[in-house]
Amino acid sequence: MQYLSDEWIEAADRALSEAWNASEAPTDGSSTLGYTVTAAPQGKVSYHLFVGPDGAGVASGKADDPDATMELDYSTAVEIATGETSAQVAFMQGRLKLGGDVKLLIEGAARLDAVRNTLSAIADVEY
Repeated sequence: MQYLSDEWIEAADRALSEAWNASEAPTDGSSTLGYTVTAAPQGKVSYHLFVGPDGAGVASGKADDPDATMELDYSTAVEIATGETSAQVAFMQGRLKLGGDVKLLIEGAARLDAVRNTLSAIADVEY
């Protein structure tokens, strides 16, 4: 399946739902992180990740009111997804733009790394 395709988003949603651990959920409510990836094979792709006491998952499209956002190009997204670089390095290099509650992203860095690890385990992904 192609990375960031509808099929990949469905697989990512299943993987996060299955890996979700209530003990690791935010205690202060739900959080939503919106992603916009430019220059993907499918064009511009928007999706969002959500995590909270009731579960975690991924959905297509822009979130109505994300807590934080990330905008990056496809090659940077692939590098982060495959572990070639980190979001922190991409941000420092100016290849990743952050918006919204950046403090949430900083405080949730370990949780985002766990999400990346879960998503990188999805089989048969073509980058």
